[in-house]
Amino acid sequence: MKKVVRNIAVLSLSMISLGSCKKDFLEVTPKGKLIAQKTVDYDLILNQSSLHQFMTFSPMVMGDEVTGSPNFTTLGFGASTLADQEAFKWADDIYLPSITDSEITAFVKQVYSYNKVIKEVMASTGGTEAQKKSILAEALTGRAWVHFMLVNLYGKPYHAATAATDLASPLFMTPDVTQTTFTRATVQQLYDQIIADLKEAIPLLPATISNRARAARPTAQAMLGKVYVFMQKFDEAAPLLNAFIDALPQATTNVGLYDYHKEFAPGGIFLPIDPMYGPSRLMVDLDKEVAYMKSATRMYAAGLDGVILSSWAAALFTPGDERLKFYSPQTWITYETYPNGMLRAWGQSYANLGVTVPDVYLLAAECKARLGQLAEAAEDVKNFRLTRVPASEAPVEAAVVGNKLALVKYILEERIREMAITGNRWLDMRRLSVDPDFAGTVGDTHHIVDIKGNITGTYKLRPERLTMRFPIYVMDNNPNMGNNP
Repeated sequence: MKKVVRNIAVLSLSMISLGSCKKDFLEVTPKGKLIAQKTVDYDLILNQSSLHQFMTFSPMVMGDEVTGSPNFTTLGFGASTLADQEAFKWADDIYLPSITDSEITAFVKQVYSYNKVIKEVMASTGGTEAQKKSILAEALTGRAWVHFMLVNLYGKPYHAATAATDLASPLFMTPDVTQTTFTRATVQQLYDQIIADLKEAIPLLPATISNRARAARPTAQAMLGKVYVFMQKFDEAAPLLNAFIDALPQATTNVGLYDYHKEFAPGGIFLPIDPMYGPSRLMVDLDKEVAYMKSATRMYAAGLDGVILSSWAAALFTPGDERLKFYSPQTWITYETYPNGMLRAWGQSYANLGVTVPDVYLLAAECKARLGQLAEAAEDVKNFRLTRVPASEAPVEAAVVGNKLALVKYILEERIREMAITGNRWLDMRRLSVDPDFAGTVGDTHHIVDIKGNITGTYKLRPERLTMRFPIYVMDNNPNMGNNP
């Protein structure tokens, strides 16, 4: 980790210069270092593409909704990397010692940039106090998101009784490339800092969403609401999630829900459907449903078919669900039909892990259901589904509406239908694993099958592997930090 941090300053500055047409904002100080000094320089830091898009997110293949296809063992055709194969198996160590391109690498680079802005922007020149505070608030929001990812990768799922002693990742609070010692913070310390950063940021942020690559007050509210959901504080989460939804009509960029019926009709933006790569979903920076862009490359919907949607997850869809058009029943290139109803994702080469409109809608509905507002929650789910399925398939069955546990379970299944093979299911599995009412809904078995449906490999999820271990190269450089079991 110390090697990662030491190289971040130079990397961060080089990315800024590459991403801008201007170079005069980088000045040479008497010590020969390049630094940002003007308020606009710090604004440019927040435009780095590396803050909004990254390559590696192992949880995409770690959810219980996926199966290993016949091509699982074929690198570059079925599986992206050896690390993905090990992640699918829920192995203890998924990265070889020589591999440094991991989740923590990407997130430490990001948090360095955010910490630099937080520490320095208020002393910058050429900007108003309001401009500086807005940039500060955006950096606080970004830091909160990074720490939320880190605590959900390397810390145990939040459980109030043990969060104060459960270890997670270090808290990264200063842009210090000379730091050589890292101490793991507790899960509670990370959540406390995430909440503090977001609460400080929210009143300082722009009131409307105008740029999906930059934070705004509604997106920070949605993020804080999701944090509270993961802490099972549904009464605190609900108003924040609803505030985001209420703010959507005021957005000055195109943010909202797609009507899948319209977009799959003649002239719709999801057409044409390429016979090899699927529907024409827009890139993440143009995706209407992305409100705060934090996207990971999604190879298993862009050709590779080593990890596919399992039979039980595919069976959750009703026959007229337009979302099924983002899945193919055939293998990539060879066009053999998968057995047992399994499906290959296609047509969307990214997974947004920041703030997406469907995620917030469904979290808000879940909160209502958990708080006993069953009719309201069911109505919200029906209205959401009307943008995805025929009107006859949209309503929630009356027996489900009248049963709190059944309705929450239905909403959780809707989250699978909406966000399968993106990593979101694995994040949900973590929080549900410590929820006594829904721990039994978390699957613990991955299969690999051949083209006839025969099981050729079986892997079991141990509770310990709901928490990832730090990569070997991190531990080699920080032997005293301590790894997860």
